[in-house]
Amino acid sequence: MASRTLYVLLEGNDDERFFRTLLKPYLERRYRKIKFWKYARERRKNTLKFIRSLRRMEADFIFVRDIDMAPSVREKKQEIAKYYEDAIPDQAMMIVVMEIESWYLAGSDTGYFQERGIRLGAGSTDDLTKEMFNQLIPPRMSRIEFLNEILQHYSLERGVSRNTSFRYFVEHWIRIYH
Repeated sequence: MASRTLYVLLEGNDDERFFRTLLKPYLERRYRKIKFWKYARERRKNTLKFIRSLRRMEADFIFVRDIDMAPSVREKKQEIAKYYEDAIPDQAMMIVVMEIESWYLAGSDTGYFQERGIRLGAGSTDDLTKEMFNQLIPPRMSRIEFLNEILQHYSLERGVSRNTSFRYFVEHWIRIYH
């Protein structure tokens, strides 16, 4: 039976949409409640206070961040640790390679998009950037509509096979393959 609450600290709306729609049902197998908090909208001081509060409560939390321009996951984690004064334990940090859009596209249904004239490669999405993703959005569709379409036709198994950091997240936080 699920117990406790898991706090998921995210950058923005696209991250929350992905976690809330796709991952929350899996996380609820292990946690009674899932609460989302978008730190990119907060001052660093407020985020730091929130993280320290979670640590005092001994609450479970995940701090999710895109790798962006960092040369490695390790260096990104060091950058985050320094910025947040070592308040976030290494095991609570989840680095998305490359950006959350790479996780969206990793599990997308290539057949569904082929029907709409959108060409997707069948390989890894580890190098996909937000700019590359945005070029795939059909001209008469908003970004949000496109993201929602992807989530409606998403395969967790396909996502795990096409993105290394997504596979790491699933194996360590969802553990459906263990």
